[in-house]
Amino acid sequence: MRGHSRRVQPEHAEPSGPHAIVDSLNLQRAPVLQTSTACKSGLAFLELVSGPDDVGTTEPVRDDAFLIALQMQACPDFDLYADGRLIRPRQFEAGAVAIFDLRTNLTIDRRDPFHAVDLYMPRKSLDALAEDANSSVVDELRHEPGKALQDPVARHLLLAIRPALAAPGHASELFVDHLAMALATHVAHTYGGMRARSDVKIGTLARWQERRAKEMLAANLTGGIALADLAKACELSIRHFTRAFRGSTGMSPHGWLLQLRIEKAKSLLASSRRVLADIAFECGFADQSHFTRVFQRSVGSSPGAWQRLHRR
Repeated sequence: MRGHSRRVQPEHAEPSGPHAIVDSLNLQRAPVLQTSTACKSGLAFLELVSGPDDVGTTEPVRDDAFLIALQMQACPDFDLYADGRLIRPRQFEAGAVAIFDLRTNLTIDRRDPFHAVDLYMPRKSLDALAEDANSSVVDELRHEPGKALQDPVARHLLLAIRPALAAPGHASELFVDHLAMALATHVAHTYGGMRARSDVKIGTLARWQERRAKEMLAANLTGGIALADLAKACELSIRHFTRAFRGSTGMSPHGWLLQLRIEKAKSLLASSRRVLADIAFECGFADQSHFTRVFQRSVGSSPGAWQRLHRR
């Protein structure tokens, strides 16, 4: 939906951001996984779990942002208040996705336990996405307040972040950045009406930029480098770099990095007798099982089977 921007600002300087949501729900141990400085968007993932003792009315939350929430379990008994107006929640089933407009001074009266995985999506991230797509500004996300919906794309993307939320210290920044951008783009397109202009030509990196970006990725096989660092080294904005990298290579930086890991693993499998766990570690995978899954998906056979056929 497009038109005049509705950017409601609180009368007083109230706390905002994903941690303010955690504080309002009194769930101080809830994991929060923020994106890097990529796109300067402030996107963040949260996993919120409320037990049977965590009942009562929450502190109001007001922020220039939206919350995209995947219900991990059914939560039929709670009340939602937006600017003091009671909203009866509907269809909050396990697997459903709800959109919360945090600009409406939200308060929740909890009577049931709940479990949700969320994307915190500030308004500035919508502005960045629209600019990247050369689209009109996205002012609203079309949804019926208090009614959850079925969105398989959002559901699976939010499920994909759960392992990283469980071990944030081991999460690849590139993976988190790309997953957040993928989900935010889906939301802006599906519920905000964002449409990229068809006449926009995708650029490419200069030779020195492509070489520099690949060198930096190759030196950080674990993915411990942010899109912001890659873009800065190429003297580009985050959005321009991401678009140009795909234009030059046909894939995202994270996809290119995964391909590089696989090629290095093939070389080690064919030329050495090292155990798979050591090869997985050297190639930047979290563990042997992660290495096996990615290798199988990319190559079509397990690392052990491939090694038996190609060992020199």
